[in-house]
Amino acid sequence: MTTTPTGPAVAATSGRLARVGIVHAPYGAASLTDIRRAAVRLCHPVVMVTDEVAEREPDLVTMGRRLFELVVTPLDELADQVAKLDLAGLTTFHDAYLDEVDAAVARADLPGLRRARSPWDKVEQRTTLARCGLTRSVARAVDSPQDLLAAVEGSTGPWVLKPRRGVGGAGVAFVTTPEDVDFQLAHRRHWRGLLLETRLPDGRHPGGIGGVADFVSVETLNGGSGRRHLAVFDKAPVSVTRRAGADAADAVAVTGDITPSRLPAPVREQVCRYVDACLTALDIRWRVTHTEVKLTPAGPDIIEVNGRVGGHLNRLLRLVEGPDLVAVALSLAMGREPEPAATRPRGFAMGRFPPLPSSDGTVRSRVGAADLRALPGAVGVDEVAGAGQPRRATDFRMANVTLWAPTAVELDAGAAATAAGIRELFAADLDEGSA
Repeated sequence: MTTTPTGPAVAATSGRLARVGIVHAPYGAASLTDIRRAAVRLCHPVVMVTDEVAEREPDLVTMGRRLFELVVTPLDELADQVAKLDLAGLTTFHDAYLDEVDAAVARADLPGLRRARSPWDKVEQRTTLARCGLTRSVARAVDSPQDLLAAVEGSTGPWVLKPRRGVGGAGVAFVTTPEDVDFQLAHRRHWRGLLLETRLPDGRHPGGIGGVADFVSVETLNGGSGRRHLAVFDKAPVSVTRRAGADAADAVAVTGDITPSRLPAPVREQVCRYVDACLTALDIRWRVTHTEVKLTPAGPDIIEVNGRVGGHLNRLLRLVEGPDLVAVALSLAMGREPEPAATRPRGFAMGRFPPLPSSDGTVRSRVGAADLRALPGAVGVDEVAGAGQPRRATDFRMANVTLWAPTAVELDAGAAATAAGIRELFAADLDEGSA
């Protein structure tokens, strides 16, 4: 392993690429292939895998070593590894490691956050943004049944009970009635690290199109002194099955992303200004952020801010010839602010990933990637729930299909046909779910 200095200044003068550490694990927002593609002529990636992940995922370690320099390390030794590996930057595309990466970055004086408290903690987010008048939702920490009772008594519902850290709807429970409170008290077993927040009122997408949810996400380049919003995504409606999740949670799943957003220009500008104000209040720097915003009747309001690239989104931006979010994140980790090409999106892209109706048992339907690629508008298949597999193997999704079309009208038609086709292909599982 070389220990020759390869920081940004050396790289610029010697032609040697700077070394950037990436703390990696399965189910992050970037795959090893994404990282390899983004790093070409940009940096020398050093993939860092915790000893726990290495023991659990030996195939990932094998593949990682074929593609990269890979280091297995205990998570609590991350900061020590920065100097040993001569890294010019450190980042992650996995939500679980944001705090550890931030701490290591601060200790090594690399580009990144300098805050004592984590801005990725959703109670911290709500508290800071409420103090700045940027959210109408109130959040309280919940670490016990007694905390839940006190929070409900002291606020006006409806509420959402969810993890202070976490993404994708995991662990979320909608608490609307006294019966919902009683259900949580009777059935929830794990209480540490939760929050109860006021549920934001439902709105509608102002683009006047069907099959689109009342929230969007904004992907933002946060540099040392300013921000640029790189993309806005519309969302397919969220799937919610009450009391069907683990540990008294509801089964909540995002079912799709669409780019470019069809928000009218004035609304899009309003949303971007609002996100800019939120990120400024949270003092986010040297990071790509994924911010989810609810389109309420009173205007945009924050759902959450995530300190990494949004999951499944980079592949859609590639389809419309947009910026490579993974490359932007690697650049920011080195303290460089890239200048993305100011090009108009080419066509419209969508990721469709509908959930299985039940999280228990194994998949019954026999569906292959070729079956899904034959659906109208489909241009890629990243994942298929295979017959006989545990349903958890695909994070409880039937499939993960990518669509592209030259126009919005054609994308809408392809999306509707693809949704119908997936339902037909997975009829055996859907019939079981409705039985």
